[in-house]
Amino acid sequence: MNKLIVLLLMAVILYHSSEPNESIAAKASPTPSASENVKSEPFSVQISIPKQVKANQEFVISAELKNETGRDLEITTGSTAFYYVVRDSNGKVINSIARKDIGLTTSMPKGAVISEKSQYRIKKPGTYEISAIAEFSVKGGGKNEVFKIETARKSIQVSD
Repeated sequence: MNKLIVLLLMAVILYHSSEPNESIAAKASPTPSASENVKSEPFSVQISIPKQVKANQEFVISAELKNETGRDLEITTGSTAFYYVVRDSNGKVINSIARKDIGLTTSMPKGAVISEKSQYRIKKPGTYEISAIAEFSVKGGGKNEVFKIETARKSIQVSD
């Protein structure tokens, strides 16, 4: 009986030690569609836009990326951490606001927030959804982990 218990304990220990370690990047959540503030274990992202604007009126899109890891990090982004996607009422991507990939490296202390604002205008009336995508890499352990985290989609009504 004692041998059976020892064998079972060894099997459990071997099973757990053979599981791969989950990296920070593996914990980043997939794109949600409804929540206000998207939070995965290592980072949270959110977007803010006006609910209504007039056609061809310029408005501001604000996005935030927060370090939730509990430790200081060094991250690499493009000229901005975010790029933006605009979808029409059918979900078709009508435009994306791109960013230049320059490879800027910056420190991001635990709890720090990167806030960005972008000007945009929509020419045709209708209902649209806008989301922001944070794309960056984190240096650690001699390798870079790449993240791509999309905010919840926010609706905006564009009138004549």
